[in-house]
Amino acid sequence: MFDSWGATEWFILVIDLVALAIVVEFLRRKIKHKLDEVEVRQAFHLQQRRAAPPTTIDETSDE
Repeated sequence: MFDSWGATEWFILVIDLVALAIVVEFLRRKIKHKLDEVEVRQAFHLQQRRAAPPTTIDETSDE
């Protein structure tokens, strides 16, 4: 299959592989950034929850 490929096809293959690598790296960075945002948000809410006074559950309310 590859025996009949000329210089143009190999060049296109190289360009496609480079483009694929760029897309994969972009998506990895974007996902990592989003996960970092989620961790910061979770830490903030955990800190808020710890700082809030404890609430008591009203025993007469229906559960």
